[in-house]
Amino acid sequence: MEPHNSLTPSSPPSPPPSPPPPPRKTYKLTATSISYTKTTTNNSTTSSYTPTFLFKDCTSTLPTYILQDISLTAFPSQILAIVGPSGAGKSTLLDILAARTSPTSGTLFLNSHPIIPSSYRKLSAYVPQHDACLSLLTVSETFAFTARLLHPTSTSKEISDVVSTLLGELRLRHLSNTWCTKGLSGGEQRRVSIGLSLLHDPGILLLDEPTSGLDSGSAFNVMQTLKSISISRHRTVVVSIHQPSFKILSTIDQILLLSKGRVLHHGSLSSLQNHLNFHGFNVPPQLNALEYAMEILNQLPVPPSPTHNTNDRRDTIEIREKIKYKSSRVHEIITLSRRFWKIIYRTKQFLLTNTLEALVVGLVLGTIYINLGCTNVHSRDLVGDRDPGRVFSLLRVLHW
Repeated sequence: MEPHNSLTPSSPPSPPPSPPPPPRKTYKLTATSISYTKTTTNNSTTSSYTPTFLFKDCTSTLPTYILQDISLTAFPSQILAIVGPSGAGKSTLLDILAARTSPTSGTLFLNSHPIIPSSYRKLSAYVPQHDACLSLLTVSETFAFTARLLHPTSTSKEISDVVSTLLGELRLRHLSNTWCTKGLSGGEQRRVSIGLSLLHDPGILLLDEPTSGLDSGSAFNVMQTLKSISISRHRTVVVSIHQPSFKILSTIDQILLLSKGRVLHHGSLSSLQNHLNFHGFNVPPQLNALEYAMEILNQLPVPPSPTHNTNDRRDTIEIREKIKYKSSRVHEIITLSRRFWKIIYRTKQFLLTNTLEALVVGLVLGTIYINLGCTNVHSRDLVGDRDPGRVFSLLRVLHW
């Protein structure tokens, strides 16, 4: 008896797994021998025989170094903190790293290629120290209007998803319907400013003293947010900070210690402690290495500038990212007009006051032509006899 071979129905083939998303492109920012100087001129007469009202001798003094021979490297997924006392050149260096100011000498490299300022400013983001948000918009509306300008082809659902994801990343979801200035603390407003810069997904994020004016808890929350963004998005973050606390130091990967425009240390906190021990300075147990270094800045030696491989200068390859502003003029006008009318609608008293002012001024100006016949031959002379100074004085009073 032959065995009976039963044919089992084959299961349908499983769909192929979806390909993983492409890895994010990362950027390493390198500065080599950056210097920035200011030159002042003194006007003095050339001689006693030269009339002082005709000729003046411009005597230029020696240049004042704001920054001198600065070299650094900022890596992806890390936070580089530019630390130093007031007047050390932190803000000037950050402006140079953001391509907002041109250095007197030195070069900036992005992934070992010289930067192009116009392209570099599009793939990086600079967050100033002072927050600038419209007070009559909520947090979600502020993000939504900015997202519509940056992504004009996205649907309302896609814009809503982007805003929702960003609110969760910044831990502002519970404040999505809160007005930007009236219901937010200083640290929350700072996170809103950071979120506005993250909407176009910059490769490099530069922040000018993000913890300034905040209490210790709010400052630590801001730095924690920056740390999570640098790791999750593999972004390069550079911040300037006056003197971070021990908790904030736990979120910082690299330190650039400045004093009088020169680099005293560039590396991690542990390497700074080794540097102090090597030069015979023992860190007290009640202080960390950075706090102690800030107290003895004048005693620390200036290390020699590291040598960087600059062979890329002869290679004229330029990083030209395909980044452009995709919004058309019409789309920008429509989006900004919607935002404008939303703000006007929410200021009903201001709108009513402007409307009444326009009506009153129109009626007052109309009284100039009372009892003035249209067929009067001397109508032009009668209008000219009216004193225009009284009209403008009345307008000024109404405007005040």
